[in-house]
Amino acid sequence: MNYNVLVSDEAIEDIFGLVKYIHMELYNPEAAEALYHNLKQEVRNMGDFPLKFSDSGIRYRGYVIHKKVYESYLIFYVVNDEKREVYVLRVVKELMNWQKILTKVKIYHFSNDQI
Repeated sequence: MNYNVLVSDEAIEDIFGLVKYIHMELYNPEAAEALYHNLKQEVRNMGDFPLKFSDSGIRYRGYVIHKKVYESYLIFYVVNDEKREVYVLRVVKELMNWQKILTKVKIYHFSNDQI
């Protein structure tokens, strides 16, 4: 399908926070680096088949928030078919209260920064 993928500032912060935790708190820099590269690749590939992943049951600005599972992480995103864009909203650990996290923030900020 080749949709353009945009990543919110919050999702970038999520990824760096997860990587930092593994590196600094768990003292595993190799695992942290592997996670960073794997999540980065998963996010980049979101534009290939964006509608293939499940509905989270939460809406954002009228869009369905989809949920992609990667290992024990959840990648949340919305799809704009008209613009052929995927907006990655958050990346969280599966055990986190993701429903609360997703409904807490009302407006996401997207930039051209890459993860």
